[in-house]
Amino acid sequence: MEALKVWIISLISISVICSLAEKFAPEGSLNKYVKLVCGLVVAIVIAGPVIRFLGGDFRIQEVAWNDYVTMSKGEMERRIQRLEEEDARQLLEIYRQSLISDVKYRYQGEKDFMVIGADLVLQENSRSSDYGAIRELYIKVGPRPGNENEAFSNLLEERIRTELSQTLGIDKDRVVVDSSVFEGR
Repeated sequence: MEALKVWIISLISISVICSLAEKFAPEGSLNKYVKLVCGLVVAIVIAGPVIRFLGGDFRIQEVAWNDYVTMSKGEMERRIQRLEEEDARQLLEIYRQSLISDVKYRYQGEKDFMVIGADLVLQENSRSSDYGAIRELYIKVGPRPGNENEAFSNLLEERIRTELSQTLGIDKDRVVVDSSVFEGR
């Protein structure tokens, strides 16, 4: 009778613990594993007296626990990898915005033109040897207020392309200067 009492208390305790674990498990694929393991543990507790009656020395609780730990470790590794990839994307965007600001600031004091906009495309493959390298740079220039009738010379465009090419270490052909805002262009 004592064994039956211990079995019932164990079954109720495990059921309560599993319910709490399922309740507080994060949504997503990990929740599936928690439910699976809890179901296995409850099944093992229910089948425990039968296994003991048959005289087996089989430790199914340890097997279930080891499987749960292995699944949890795999899920944790996948989550860490996703977080690292997201961090890399965020850092790359911060770097991109910093480069854009630097390009705009570089030509802030020019009297013949002003930078209206800038954008650039970076190498986004983190496994690539040139990760973060500038693939293309786009810069849009326009006349300064009061100089709307000024023209934008090819010589000035060539100077900008050369300076940015040297400063940023990219091929001059990868620097695109848009001066369509100037009259006569």
